[in-house]
Amino acid sequence: MARQKHTEGFTVAELLTVVAILAILAAIVGVSVANYLRNLTLTEYDNAAKSIYIAAQNNLADLQASGEWDANKNGVYIGKAEVAGEKAAEPTAQRTDDNGETQNDGLHYYYVSAEFARNSGILPQGTIDADVWGKSFIIEYCYETATVYGVFYTEESQTSLNGFYEKGKQDIDIRSKEERKKSGSVLVGYYGGAAARNLDHVELKAPSLAVMNGHILVTDSNLDKHLLDWGTYQILTIVGEKETIMLRLSAPAFNEAKVDVYRKAGSTFTRVAVAADASFCTLRESPSNEGFLPKNTYSVDIAALQAAIEGVVGQDPLGFASNEIVDLKSKGSSNKVLCRSVYGYAQGTWAAASEDLIFTSNIMADWQTEATIDAYVTDDDYKVSDQKGNKTGRDVEISLSNFYDDDTVSDNKLCYSLLMWGSGTWGEVPKVAVHEGNNGQGGGQGSPVNSQDGYYYFKNTPDTQYLTLTLPWADLAKAKEGVTYKVLITAYKVDSRGPMATPKKTLSITINVHKSDYSNYYYVTDSPGSLYAEVTMLVGVVSSPDITCPAGVYPDASSSLKIEKTSSNTYHIADRLPDQSSYSIKFFKANPSEDYSKDKNAFDSSASGIAVHEGAL
Repeated sequence: MARQKHTEGFTVAELLTVVAILAILAAIVGVSVANYLRNLTLTEYDNAAKSIYIAAQNNLADLQASGEWDANKNGVYIGKAEVAGEKAAEPTAQRTDDNGETQNDGLHYYYVSAEFARNSGILPQGTIDADVWGKSFIIEYCYETATVYGVFYTEESQTSLNGFYEKGKQDIDIRSKEERKKSGSVLVGYYGGAAARNLDHVELKAPSLAVMNGHILVTDSNLDKHLLDWGTYQILTIVGEKETIMLRLSAPAFNEAKVDVYRKAGSTFTRVAVAADASFCTLRESPSNEGFLPKNTYSVDIAALQAAIEGVVGQDPLGFASNEIVDLKSKGSSNKVLCRSVYGYAQGTWAAASEDLIFTSNIMADWQTEATIDAYVTDDDYKVSDQKGNKTGRDVEISLSNFYDDDTVSDNKLCYSLLMWGSGTWGEVPKVAVHEGNNGQGGGQGSPVNSQDGYYYFKNTPDTQYLTLTLPWADLAKAKEGVTYKVLITAYKVDSRGPMATPKKTLSITINVHKSDYSNYYYVTDSPGSLYAEVTMLVGVVSSPDITCPAGVYPDASSSLKIEKTSSNTYHIADRLPDQSSYSIKFFKANPSEDYSKDKNAFDSSASGIAVHEGAL
């Protein structure tokens, strides 16, 4: 019997049933996915609110320590620049997440919008990631204790957030997760109250700064063991006579640097949209890093930074003059943990080859045709002895990174010739030691290289494009004041017969020797209208000095140095300052109209052997 064929399809009723079932399933899945995405976004907003909370709290601690917070006697912090038409106001929402514990505590609570917080100094630029800083938020704080109570955050408009916050007048628990994620309502993140009281406080290590022939180095030792859990960042400010720029340096992952660039216009900073890769800044190891720890030093190429800023459409040329002395300050803080901010200070030249070795004895330079180094030294017999009685002193290391142009090198095999002479007798010329670079990083000695027929031959590896010259400190210390040394280094390609006549590259280094009188130096930086006067000490020998300051002037509590008051207006630096180092201390002025830089007798450290030195070395 032939098999019967079924040619009929679904009936209309069956088809409608299937469609209905699919529609129901799609609705269920759609709602589930939408809820999942909304919960995920809410978690991101909560984390952003927590970051703002911690950043604002850390900043309020700085304002309180410096005296700026308590300068407002009307029970509300006004800050640096009050926003037109807005003042900090008392909270309109009931604080329902703490069971009313703060309702009758006798303290004053206020709230401010994002714009007010940004302009008043409660949350200035650089204290939070730029993408979060520019969004909408509300910060609640207690004036008497200078503590943040809560933070509300959203990526929608500030008007929408303000409207949500006003719901607190209606006895609505705006801090509850359920209320903040309601469908049809603005999605709002929150952090504060009881949860915030469980945050731990940590003590940060102060950053150290150095300038090395065209590079600014900022070492954040907190990255060594706490890169991910503390999440520290540095706000590096570079101040010249006519230009000020600010860099926010952070390490979101191991050996990875992230940079936000800001340029000052008038009294405010504006973010500069430089290329996202920020190739002018890299994260490298510091000389003290133990190798297996994360890289902890931000290296900013000054010339590349300037090119990156000026390459942005609409940016005028930077106002730094070539070889201009600039002031450097780095503030270290965190968005993940509560902490007291720490500071580092230094001075250096803008995009210049000259470097004052009283700040650092290590010079690293990309390839150039000539460089000048000013070395400040003391006599060898004055150097401090170590525990075994041996005289100590810093040798001067000159690390030349990428000295020979890569475009002219095909086999990476090079040799160098070295010629050095002095303005005095040949007997004054230091005995220079030559080393291969340390894994291409500079700033450290690799394997020593001996001369063969007047040439120093390097191994056939890419790492050997880094050359380190070491000038013994003892030899430099024997030089007379005003002696000038010349070092002429020539790099050659090598073939089977030896150095090739061409191509070759030559670098000329001039070393000017200045003799110290065994004293430390200090100078005062100040101006009328400034809240602070800064005293910078250039330490010639190991020291623990005293500083006497004018009446009504006292050290800023946020200094990285341990400072003890010994008598009226006299303070002792308890920390031992290393030989050949520099440190700055901010002094808060009761009368901002004073200018202590005009009076070299305003601050006195003669009791500790520190002499006044007018201007920067």
